[in-house]
Amino acid sequence: TVSYVDTASPSAVQQATADWCICTIPLPILSQLPLDVSGPMKNAIDSLPYAASVKVGLQFKRRFWEEDEAIYGGISYTDLPIRNIGYPNYGFNRGGRGVLLGAYLYEGANSFEFTAMTPAERVASAVEFGAKIHPQYKSEFENGVAVAWHRVPFTLGCAGEWTEAGRAQHYRNLCQSDGRIALAGEHASQLPAWQEGAILSALDAITRLHERVVKT
Repeated sequence: TVSYVDTASPSAVQQATADWCICTIPLPILSQLPLDVSGPMKNAIDSLPYAASVKVGLQFKRRFWEEDEAIYGGISYTDLPIRNIGYPNYGFNRGGRGVLLGAYLYEGANSFEFTAMTPAERVASAVEFGAKIHPQYKSEFENGVAVAWHRVPFTLGCAGEWTEAGRAQHYRNLCQSDGRIALAGEHASQLPAWQEGAILSALDAITRLHERVVKT
């Protein structure tokens, strides 16, 4: 039985009852909830940190990277705090406005630095550093949006950040069925931070659950 609050009627605590539960809640959230699981699984849930990551999208008046520099898709890898710039691989030469991935930070001090900024500050910093690669930034920039995963209240981080020691101690306990509960998600896979890992984890959890139900 799961107790929950629906945002449509937050004043009432509701309950849902099922024979089995496959839980895909990110671990930084799950670790804060009361759970009826064993000590080893609870330790595994509590022990996995999530990586800091920030992405910034920038909209420009025109697709200057194509018009001025003949850049069609791909990525510019830099030694700047923004790490890299991603160019769209569609709509070539269509004219009009264009959008770039103006920054993609994953792990490291710069990720935490950008996470500590406001969204507007992240966008401004991405424009400032990006202008060192493309001087057109300053005159062509229109607006932008920024997401820092540690600030997203539904995940509190980007993806599970496993170490070899952490996997050796907790991975098996996290990925095995515990009573009537099984976890699934990129954090319960060998491919953290990737959709493929999340899908493989879900297939594994479903397969284990199916085998258990058939045997009983």
